[in-house]
Amino acid sequence: MSALSAVTFDEELVVTAHGRERLCAELEELRTVQRAALTEQLRAARADRDPDNPTLFELLEEQAQLEWRISVLEGQVAAARVAAPAGDGAAGIGSRVRVRHCRTGDVGEYHLVGPIESDILNGRVSVGAPVGRALVGRRRGETVSVETPRGRQELEILAVSPAGARAQKAA
Repeated sequence: MSALSAVTFDEELVVTAHGRERLCAELEELRTVQRAALTEQLRAARADRDPDNPTLFELLEEQAQLEWRISVLEGQVAAARVAAPAGDGAAGIGSRVRVRHCRTGDVGEYHLVGPIESDILNGRVSVGAPVGRALVGRRRGETVSVETPRGRQELEILAVSPAGARAQKAA
């Protein structure tokens, strides 16, 4: 969740319930554990009264970065709105969508998530990304065409599972 700018709807940041939990957990970790550890390191570095203490300068920079990240997360948590899962068989934020790439026959599964939750290497595709936009609102049996960096892709939707479920193999 390293993206700092994200698509918002009505000034709200749309996320999955799991995504909001992860934001809150990271924020809590930074506020408590990370901040406390850094405070102790700074205290030790300041004990060395050397005016050219490179360790102290590095720790102060690290502290600035930590406080900046806390600030960003606080803003994201405040703006986050958990998307209601689509319950009508259509793909939406939180859905798992199993697709067949028409050109190659390869089968893949995408978990549709909010913009700050995307992690393509782990199959988490933002609804703001081309593939995510193409899948939102679609149902099993439909074929979508989407322009990707690798060219136009045709995807046949094999299954759509609601948030928290695993996509089932198409019958």
